[in-house]
Amino acid sequence: MEKGGPLGDLTVGELEALRGAAVWYAKYHAADIERNAAERAAYAVAEREEYLALIAALEKLGVRLRVPDGLSPAIRAA
Repeated sequence: MEKGGPLGDLTVGELEALRGAAVWYAKYHAADIERNAAERAAYAVAEREEYLALIAALEKLGVRLRVPDGLSPAIRAA
């Protein structure tokens, strides 16, 4: 990870802790996100967008997680 970026001030241990916490959170909430995939309410849409943003951020940190199957391909492409 490059120094000077938004995470540049984190130590290796802090970055690993952050990454681990984010992975745990994403895995813990995957079933709820999938269960509510068809929900059209604003909170459900925002929750999906936030979840997918977390997955995208983790990918940038080198962590690849499975996107819940219940999310439609259009949502996964976002």
